[in-house]
Amino acid sequence: MTEAALGLLGIMTCRRSGTPPFTESSFYSHLCRVAPLYDLKVIVFFPDQINTASKTVTGMNWRNGEWVSLETALPDIIYNRCFYGSQNDRNEAAAALAALPQALSWSRGVPDKWGVYEILKRSRRAAVLLPETLLYTGRRRLSNMLAEREYGVFLKPSAGTHGKRTLHALKQRKGGLSVRGRDGENAVFYHNFQNQNDGFDWIDRFIGSRRYIMQPYLQLTNQSGQPFDVRVLIQKNGRGLWELTGMAVRLGNRGSLTSNLHGGGTAIPILPFLQEEYGSAGQYIKEQLTEEAAILPPLLEAACGRLGELGLDFGIDGGGRITLLEANSKPGRTVFQRTGDKRAERHALENPLRYARHLLLTNRRVPTMSGGNSSAPGRMISMVPKEDS
Repeated sequence: MTEAALGLLGIMTCRRSGTPPFTESSFYSHLCRVAPLYDLKVIVFFPDQINTASKTVTGMNWRNGEWVSLETALPDIIYNRCFYGSQNDRNEAAAALAALPQALSWSRGVPDKWGVYEILKRSRRAAVLLPETLLYTGRRRLSNMLAEREYGVFLKPSAGTHGKRTLHALKQRKGGLSVRGRDGENAVFYHNFQNQNDGFDWIDRFIGSRRYIMQPYLQLTNQSGQPFDVRVLIQKNGRGLWELTGMAVRLGNRGSLTSNLHGGGTAIPILPFLQEEYGSAGQYIKEQLTEEAAILPPLLEAACGRLGELGLDFGIDGGGRITLLEANSKPGRTVFQRTGDKRAERHALENPLRYARHLLLTNRRVPTMSGGNSSAPGRMISMVPKEDS
């Protein structure tokens, strides 16, 4: 590994089965390859690989086309990419972060879906983007919400990802209840209950002790009946300022409950899709998405602490109304590879390095050669995508 002028970026991830034993390997290998261009080193490690006694971390780096093991000094900055599959994963990650008090945090996280809703609903501007949202507390609350919703109720785990364990409950005319959704392995299922109480019992068992939120089921499909949403990726750049990296439509299979890529969806360029669906209003809707996305990072950052990137998922109904579906502080970025947007793909992959360099320079007060005015980290700038200068 080449010597670095600034420091070591540690990518912390959770252990999974397979080779290599973690997800997002193509993303991490790219960070390893281009890190020297930003005067950085990179190591990918698991939370249990920190040795506080020797002040070292054991992990992996991508070299000459393969993953190799290495041991280094403790990272200078931590990029937490752990996706918690269990409470043990969460506990190990928390312990690892506590063992690295001297390391800069590349980004704090946002709370679960309910927590994000609680934050954003306090803003009059953001609140208009939010669908009605309630915590699931049992059959009575679900029954009350169903009674008022012609298209049913959408239930999802507050801490869930990839569309797993989501449900759509719909009352039937003859007093029954239909339930469709995805299980913990993202497999599709359908159930019809002639008796509503039987359906409520099944839903309650399915949810168990997990925290779930309930929202009105929104008709977010295209003219062909395929569910879709718009993924907007916003990241901090090499000056510590928010900018729009790109946006793309995620399109699910006809009849599917979600449009997530992990659930079999695909990604397509946004403007041709919006123009086909909404005609001349397509360009205006795209501009609206840009404006609405710009207001959200400062609101979440003010409540959660410094953030480095956000994946914002928006729904658009048949009339062009925009709804915020989710805000994720550990977003994926494969949509741009699938749409062929090379500029957005490159920025999505490398902005984490640009921002890490900015944090190290800022915190160490190392003078930069830039002649521009240095704005405070996190200040909003134009959300129009552009190349780095």
